[in-house]
Amino acid sequence: MIAAGAIAAILGGAISAYSAIRQGQQAEAVGRYNARVAEQQATSARQAAAADAETKRRQLDRILGSQRARYGASGVIASEGSPLLVMMQSEEEAALDVARVRYGGEAQGYGLQAEANLQRFGGRQARRQSYLGATGALLTGVSTAGGIYGKRSTGTTVPTYRGGYD
Repeated sequence: MIAAGAIAAILGGAISAYSAIRQGQQAEAVGRYNARVAEQQATSARQAAAADAETKRRQLDRILGSQRARYGASGVIASEGSPLLVMMQSEEEAALDVARVRYGGEAQGYGLQAEANLQRFGGRQARRQSYLGATGALLTGVSTAGGIYGKRSTGTTVPTYRGGYD
C-alpha cells in the first residue's frame, strides 16, 4: 500500500513536470507565431509607407509643375527673384512631406519589429520557466514518495480509513 502511494507520488510529479514542459513549449510556439505576425505587419507598414511616399511625391511633383506652368504663362521668370524663392520653398516642403510619410512607416515598422522581438523573448522565457516548474514538480513527487517510503521503514504507519463511524 505504501509502495503504491510512493509510485503514485512519483507518477503525479512526472505528469506535472511533463505538463509544465508542454505548456512552456506551447507558450514558446505562440511567441514565435506572434513574432512572425508582427514582422509581417512591420514589413507591410514599411511597404505601405513607401507606396504612400511615392504617391505623395508624384502629387507634389504635379503641383510644382503646375506652379511652374502658371509662372511661365503669366510671363514671370521663375528662375530668379521672389518666384525662385517660392519655388525653392515649395520643393523643400514637398520633400519634407515625403520624408514625413516615410518616417511614419519606418517608425511603425520599428515598433512592430520591437513587438516581434518581445514576443519571441516572452516565448523563450516561458519555456525556461516551464523547466523550472517541471523540476519543482519532479522534486515534489520524489520528496513525497520518499516521505511515504520513509514512514514505512521507520515503522510509522499511515492511518487508513476502514469504514463506519464508531
